Parts: sequence; structure tokens; C-alpha cells
Amino acid sequence: MATIPGALNPEVCPCAAAADGRVYPVERAARAWDERFSSGLVREVGEVLAAYGYPVIEDDCPDFYALMWCLWRFCYGHAGHPPAGGGTAAGSDREGGR
Repeated sequence: MATIPGALNPEVCPCAAAADGRVYPVERAARAWDERFSSGLVREVGEVLAAYGYPVIEDDCPDFYALMWCLWRFCYGHAGHPPAGGGTAAGSDREGGR
């Protein structure tokens, strides 16, 4: 199992930190919304959690948005801020989430 170096800034969540051997976070084009990231993706991750016995995460609730931001940080890191005024999870849904 890979480990996150202890030398990382303690204020940076290890899930969002770039480190040797990691594929994530990925680069995101500036001012462009990544169509792969949608409310469907967040919903499907929530469904996987529920299938493993964790509580169900309903759409448009605080837990849904917390999961959305955790996934965003994991995928894009701290530098991958979403474009202003667009691309919220609810506003970028694609049928089936894929």
C-alpha cells in the first residue's frame, strides 16, 4: 500500500495532495467544466457506499454536497476550483451519471 509522505503541508488533505506514485489529482483545463464530473457520479458513489451498509445519501442534502466536494478535491485537488457560476453537481447532471 502506498503512503502519503509525512512532509506534506499539514493543512492539505492527503486526498487532495499530489504525491509521487499517485494518479490523482488530475489536471483540469482552466475555465472548462469536466463533463465526467456530475451529480450522477456523486449519486453513484453514494449508492456504492449504501450498498456497503453506509447510510443512504439523498440528492440535494448536506451529505450529498459534502460528498460532491470530497470527490472534487480527490479528482482535482485544491487547485481545481470549479468555474464561477457553472458546473454545480445539480447543474451538470448527465443521464445515468456516466
